[in-house]
Amino acid sequence: MKKKKKHFITTTLRGYPSFPVDHERVEQTIYGANEMLRQAHVTRRISFPEFYKAQLSFISWKVWMLQLLIVAGMGVLLYQFVNRPHGDIEIVMLASIAAPLLVITGLQTLTRSLTCHMIEIELSTWRRLEKLTLVRMSLLGIADLIGLIILAILLNVWIEMEIVSLLLYLLVPFNVSCLGSLWLMNRVRNTNCGYYCLAYCGLLIIVQIICTFTPSLSLFISSADTLWGIVLFLSLGGIVYETLGVSKNFKSLDTAVKLH
Repeated sequence: MKKKKKHFITTTLRGYPSFPVDHERVEQTIYGANEMLRQAHVTRRISFPEFYKAQLSFISWKVWMLQLLIVAGMGVLLYQFVNRPHGDIEIVMLASIAAPLLVITGLQTLTRSLTCHMIEIELSTWRRLEKLTLVRMSLLGIADLIGLIILAILLNVWIEMEIVSLLLYLLVPFNVSCLGSLWLMNRVRNTNCGYYCLAYCGLLIIVQIICTFTPSLSLFISSADTLWGIVLFLSLGGIVYETLGVSKNFKSLDTAVKLH
């Protein structure tokens, strides 16, 4: 019975007269639909400045709060060393510890695409993954630099040392922290990447603490500023090189494959 009904329906449909197809109008319809779709994408797509600002809200408020606490806490701690014997040297050494601490606060944000197995999804989004990563890096870097500049201004008020020298002593540890973390991100492309970066920054903090309690080291004297300047520019060049490497690596699906 079912076969008969099926045959009857098929025969009826085949015998039903169809209207002639106007191929030109079909092409016009397809073109119009594609144009409407393109317009919808254009109106929905935000500009890069808007995208840049939007990333501020996607970075966890805990990251910004931690950075604020580090700067404020370090400022209070440094104030306790003012007017102590050899206080100027100790206070600068102690202040430099803030640099890797600020870098640590942003590690989870920069590596969560790897640690949370999200790289495959983010590779297919409208904004490319490497652009998203670079935007996050720049936002966190700007926030870190603002914090270090605030600490340098406070130190300049409390101790007799030029602001340029203070910035050197704070920016070099910051650059070294960033350079090492970027180097690890380029070479340890798996879910443990964040832990390796954390271990590296932790080791750097230990070295800085040792230097803090060894004030006899002639690291923070005016004659050593040239050496600090050389290290600053070399590390800056290394950061640019490794940042280009991060951009290249995050364009490739090989990074996603290595996570499995």
